[in-house]
Amino acid sequence: MTDQTPHSNSEDNAPMEQFVTNLQRKKEEEYTQKKASELNLTYQNMVGFQPNPSAVSIVPKDLAHSANIFAYEKDGIKISLALSNPEDPMTIDALKKLSALDEFEFKPVLVSPSSMKYLLGVYDTFSPTQTKVDDINIDTKLQEKFSKLTNLEELQTALTTASTSELTETIFAGAIGLSASDIHIEPTKEGVRIRFRLDGVLHDITNLPLDRLDALTNRIKMLAQLKLNLTETAQDGRFSIHTPKGTYDIRVSILPTQYGESAVLRLLPQEGSFINLDEIGFSPEVKQWVDSAIHEPNGLILNTGPTGSGKTTTLYAILNTINKPDSKIITVEDPVEYRLQGITQTQVNAEEDYTFANALRSIVRQDPDIILVGEIRDKETANIAVDAALTGHLVLSTLHTNDAAGAIPRLVELGAQPKLFSDALRLVIAQRLVRRLCPKCKEAYSPEGVDLEKIKSISPSALPKTIYRPKGCDACNGTGYHGRIGIFEVLRITPEIKEKINGGGSATELAQLAISQGMITLAQDGLARVLEGTTSLDELLRVVGGNETD
Repeated sequence: MTDQTPHSNSEDNAPMEQFVTNLQRKKEEEYTQKKASELNLTYQNMVGFQPNPSAVSIVPKDLAHSANIFAYEKDGIKISLALSNPEDPMTIDALKKLSALDEFEFKPVLVSPSSMKYLLGVYDTFSPTQTKVDDINIDTKLQEKFSKLTNLEELQTALTTASTSELTETIFAGAIGLSASDIHIEPTKEGVRIRFRLDGVLHDITNLPLDRLDALTNRIKMLAQLKLNLTETAQDGRFSIHTPKGTYDIRVSILPTQYGESAVLRLLPQEGSFINLDEIGFSPEVKQWVDSAIHEPNGLILNTGPTGSGKTTTLYAILNTINKPDSKIITVEDPVEYRLQGITQTQVNAEEDYTFANALRSIVRQDPDIILVGEIRDKETANIAVDAALTGHLVLSTLHTNDAAGAIPRLVELGAQPKLFSDALRLVIAQRLVRRLCPKCKEAYSPEGVDLEKIKSISPSALPKTIYRPKGCDACNGTGYHGRIGIFEVLRITPEIKEKINGGGSATELAQLAISQGMITLAQDGLARVLEGTTSLDELLRVVGGNETD
């Protein structure tokens, strides 16, 4: 007797569902192939395809997903690029961004939506998280070209004639050759202004056509692993440059403007010897005060001044002096700017809630002798730093105040207790950087009239017969200056100063008392550099504003 038992629905439906799916996929691929022919594009079915890992990361993950594009093959500079909807505005915009990267040639290939879904699904498999764009390598020939510059004309010519692929390397080679600290790439209505910060002052280098901006910023964003498709928000990143002169860490800041994205890049050399305390610019007496304080077994030393005033250089010079095999030194910074041998360095990470306060709390459990805190920004960090200084640690840190005495009310504002931090505090160093006069072209003159009045406002007893001013020559690129030196005021915490702090004395009262005890102000220390011919009066006044107590 024949079995009349019906098959289950699942058994009947499974082959049918698979058949329908296969039919739909076949039609999808046929449609995509036909569309590729109409658009004069290559077609490929990529479901199950294994992409080349060296190609995948060329298109950042966020851009691949938002624009439905995927780099799957690499042959030299030729990149095969899968796209599923070439008429989508987001895809078109992404292709424009990628095409601006002149170092690659992109070959578009049309794939079906199913192929694109598969490719995006395997992105992480074939582009592991540790994959990153290669850092810039500047060859010896290019670096030598710019290290021998005697003026800016050669660099200006090189930038205006460089191809898109050479432009980024040329900018960096020129900046390193001129010892620039920062590169500014600024879009304007007329074009792209390139400026370098040399000896603390911005100098115009050249103007490029506005149509070169995207290629330049996209190249920088790829190096710094920033999102190419985000152009309306600020982004920060970093990468490295390797040159015959050494390795440079590049900190990148991207900011949207009405004419395009503006980029500022800070160049931080990672090799070479650090400046020592003898080269910082301390007067002999101040050097003795600092040397005594940094060799104490405990206490708090603060360094104040605006961004770019040389605080980090001074603190590293101190660390370099007291870095001994029998001492454990730990730093927490934002970010770690220089690498020091024999020192444990850690970097804050706001996204992971690894703040100065949290890092410092962990550091004190690591049995350090000396601690450097990049900056005291809040009550918690201030109190932990003070507590560490009172319990057997030497603590170095920075504050953003205009002068040394201003650090005291700033600590009070942050919530630190005067009776505690006055016990912990040893020194407050305030500083600025002034440009050195070019020794090859500086010219002497006798100060009269307004110049003499300005000198007397800083030091009434000063009656110099000769001081120097800048002139400009090929050796200094016509600026009249070459290099920088620090000027300082150092507030010692004497018993009288401590009493004034505990009594709620103002910054003005503290400064007046410190001056009566021998403190030299920033302006007075700077005037000493003017009188010895190291810098000019105009440069000093540019930096300190002529304020005697600043």
